Amino acid sequence: MKKLLHLFARMLVWVLFSLEGGALLYANLLKDTQGPLRHFYIEDAALTAAAAGCVMLILVLIYLGTFGSARPRLRNISFDSEGGAVSISVNAVSDFIRKLGDEFGAVISLEPKIRSEKDLISIDLDVKIQTGTRIPELSQLLQDRVRESIRDGLGIIEVREIKVHIREIVGAPPPSQTL
Repeated sequence: MKKLLHLFARMLVWVLFSLEGGALLYANLLKDTQGPLRHFYIEDAALTAAAAGCVMLILVLIYLGTFGSARPRLRNISFDSEGGAVSISVNAVSDFIRKLGDEFGAVISLEPKIRSEKDLISIDLDVKIQTGTRIPELSQLLQDRVRESIRDGLGIIEVREIKVHIREIVGAPPPSQTL
């Protein structure tokens, strides 16, 4: 939702910028003192105002041509195998890793984020765990299990790093021991 609002605001700014630039250009080139755009006519600096409008329109065109469309990031992981080239969707790899969280009783949820860099992949695991979990041991087990599953299940050998981020610890604290 936040991205959609940001996109809408950006589009609104550039539409208003292009409309104002067009109005400045039109009103000052045609010396429109009677039409609906007469408020944009600047009597003593018509040529300067028209040039400003032209610059505004050129900036909008440059923006739309270069920055306007977000280029999609690499959404597939490709590698060569004995039988030829293999390409796996990043979403498929994320789903595969997410299901590994079910193997660990202490893991409530596991959200992988995958970055592909040339021939290597890096994986960030956002994990929600139960209270009382031994985090160092769980982290090591998760890293080992994900690395093994990626290698054996998907055939991806080159994993650069696997980072575990404990995002939340939930549940009632364990009962305190009395001596």
